[in-house]
Amino acid sequence: MLVCTPLALQGQETLHYAGPLQVGKYKGEAGYDYKVMGKDTLLNGPFLMERSNLEALLENEDSSFLFSGTFKDHYPTGFWRFQFGEFQSNSQTQVIDYQYRVLVSGTQEEASGTLKKGRPDGSWTYTVNRIKDSEVEQTLFKSNIVFEDGIPQRSFRIENESSTLVGRFLRNGLAHDEWSLYVTDEVEAVESWFFNDGVLERIQSSENDETKAVQMSGNTMEQRKTINLDARYIKILQLQLPASDSLNVFERGMPKLLAENAQYYKKIDNILSELGESAFLPEFKVKVAHFPLNSLETVQLDSIKAHFGKSKIISESLLNSTQLNILKLSDEEALFLYSIVSAISENFLNPIEKVVDYHEQGILEFVTRDQLIRKLWPKGKPSTKIEVGKETNGVGSRKAFALPNAERFEFGGNTMSSIEQLAQYATFSLDSVQQLLNNKLTKEQRQQELIALEEELIVQSNGLNHLIDSVSNNVTGVNEDALLQIKAIADSSLSRYSAMEEVSTKFDYARELVDCYTQLKALTKAIAVLPTQWEEIQQKYQDGVWNPFTATVMNEEVKKRITGTYRKVLVPYFLKWVQSDLSCDNADELVLLMQGTYQRMIELRDEETSKLERKLRKEQDPKMVMQLFNIQHQVKEN
Repeated sequence: MLVCTPLALQGQETLHYAGPLQVGKYKGEAGYDYKVMGKDTLLNGPFLMERSNLEALLENEDSSFLFSGTFKDHYPTGFWRFQFGEFQSNSQTQVIDYQYRVLVSGTQEEASGTLKKGRPDGSWTYTVNRIKDSEVEQTLFKSNIVFEDGIPQRSFRIENESSTLVGRFLRNGLAHDEWSLYVTDEVEAVESWFFNDGVLERIQSSENDETKAVQMSGNTMEQRKTINLDARYIKILQLQLPASDSLNVFERGMPKLLAENAQYYKKIDNILSELGESAFLPEFKVKVAHFPLNSLETVQLDSIKAHFGKSKIISESLLNSTQLNILKLSDEEALFLYSIVSAISENFLNPIEKVVDYHEQGILEFVTRDQLIRKLWPKGKPSTKIEVGKETNGVGSRKAFALPNAERFEFGGNTMSSIEQLAQYATFSLDSVQQLLNNKLTKEQRQQELIALEEELIVQSNGLNHLIDSVSNNVTGVNEDALLQIKAIADSSLSRYSAMEEVSTKFDYARELVDCYTQLKALTKAIAVLPTQWEEIQQKYQDGVWNPFTATVMNEEVKKRITGTYRKVLVPYFLKWVQSDLSCDNADELVLLMQGTYQRMIELRDEETSKLERKLRKEQDPKMVMQLFNIQHQVKEN
């Protein structure tokens, strides 16, 4: 939404702005009328924003644009026009009627039509032309849609260089009758979608004098829901088609042309929404069968997502492991385990990933679970017995992997529960394979990894000590004591590491220490800025008060009980915590608490706090103070 800061009194007076303006990625010169209501700036009146650069055009190329129309109470209303140009010039000029004329080549986009309270109303046309020597050489895209209060009406036409789509809507915006796609030099439609009151009943496609058709309508008793005809709807249709169906129109043809049209309209919507209140997107409506997820399925989907996330991390780390890819060349067992991971990734994780994506896109509720599973596993769900290896003409070696308790997993049935079982089996199998492969890593290799980790540990330790030494010069008293305690914890942790002998134990602890030093650095910085934050808080809690004796405005501290409680109760509590209870496990949480408290102090200055100040009169318990301040106490106490 447009924001400006005019020097004007609030009220109903119409003001005017002329000067530079940025709307999204577009920067240019603008002129518009507006009025100020409270803290809001409302566009109200003519609006013009444009940009063009002759110097840039002559040197290389120029990106020009123009937006013009009218606002009423911050809503785009009336006739609007948008132009976008990408031009180059051959630098040759002509003088015509005492004016220099430069011929340009490139592309010109133009959209125009009427808006009603931010919604398209009436006929809208969007055209993209290829320009050569300042003349239209070819129309690359053209869309003409009629709207009524934002709802598409009657017939529409969308065309690009190679194809034309025509169709129509009912008055409620639902797709209806035949939508036909024609290509250049073809009399008959090459693709037709047949709608009935928003329901897609049949798709027909013609290619090489062969016509194919697929019935799409389901049971007329099915519950239906109205949604937009967009990319999500196309994916729903893809899932609804039988796995064996050979009709493939979803990556080209009509969906591609509709997506191109939506992309252009989205560009206009982004601009209008940035300026004011708008809902410009052409919401073509359709009806689809609806199979809502029940509460159990929602829980199962959360489980599927969690198991998939863990499995994906394990599989990618193993398949991309340089050491494992070298080891499998000489070690048959390593090759077998690598192949098992690859098979799990292909047969389990890839289909399950689509389930997770469909859920995030809001698609699963429009597909039966039976359709979903048959589409994801057209040859049937995998078995708990995972076989890999080569076999030629019935001869060859194949080995199988299965978990010891594989019989407890039930993959049967086309339900969300069976997908959850598949996700669980994949995770447990990969855990098992990873353990077997980790055991094959040589001690020397582990030692090399440990050496690299120790080098990182020394860098982190030196960095922490240098930071503590540098900030200690600017703090005194308990702040300095807290920093010394951080240093002591870091040193003792490093001493504990040095005393360890077992490589595997040292490896795990070294990784923990690297994270710990990062957290202790953050805590050191948080303590170092406490004096600065206190000065900012003091400055924030000042009010200008007129002094009649000196005839001047003097600053006076306000809400002293809040600032006093912060300085005398909360800050000492944080520093005492560092000196008595700090550990690698809670350092990061203490940093978050200190940062959250400072931010809350800034917010409380502008809030009504009289009731809070009364409660603080006798309150000295820091935990109760944080509760009164509405600060989450997240630190884990030992």
